[in-house]
Amino acid sequence: MSAKQNGFTFKQFHIHHDRCAMKVGTDGILLGAWADISQAKRILDLGTGTGLIALMLAQRSAEDCQISAVELDQAALLQAQENIQQSKWANKIHLYSQNIADFCTNTVDKFDLIVANPPYFPQGIDCSSKQRNLARYTENLTHLDWLDLASQCVSAQGKISFVLPFEAGEILLKHTALPCVERCEVITKIGKDPQRLLLTFALQTAPLKQSQLIIYDENNQYHSDFVALTRDFYLKF
Repeated sequence: MSAKQNGFTFKQFHIHHDRCAMKVGTDGILLGAWADISQAKRILDLGTGTGLIALMLAQRSAEDCQISAVELDQAALLQAQENIQQSKWANKIHLYSQNIADFCTNTVDKFDLIVANPPYFPQGIDCSSKQRNLARYTENLTHLDWLDLASQCVSAQGKISFVLPFEAGEILLKHTALPCVERCEVITKIGKDPQRLLLTFALQTAPLKQSQLIIYDENNQYHSDFVALTRDFYLKF
């Protein structure tokens, strides 16, 4: 990945994010690289933003896999459209201008994988714009709401994967009855406490897979596990 003023360049695509409230960040990259696409023929990206995660999953998935990406904010939607159309996977990704509640409630499709990097925080001090408020705060839907909506349109054997702040992920785990089948604690640097949780839920109970992922080693270099996870995307690896 290479940072430029107008976005980020990955090995196989470029992301413009100048019109999006939430820019390209490590959290979205982690989810896009980590989510299990092995059985996925239909994928749903809730709150696609720049289209980053949808494009990462398009790169990783089979040619015949179809991806639906839902975004409410019009500026972000247009940016995602631009990023997707300039990629080699424009025929795999379909954008929907809707809020996620309407989409999940009304779609007739069932998805084998649903992913989301949802707004993280309860309403706090107002951001510089309404657009950024929408992207950053959970004022309209809680994380449990996001998970419940996703569970309405996941296939019987499908999976739902989220990336969340560690404490928010723990709270979600306490409040949902949906089985968690995979949990990865993300540690920014060796010796620190986990900062993020990558979580996968399913309709069917299965043995829980637990793991940790370290981003930086003690020398502030990318950890070998992070390199292995993201090497198909970062230009520097």
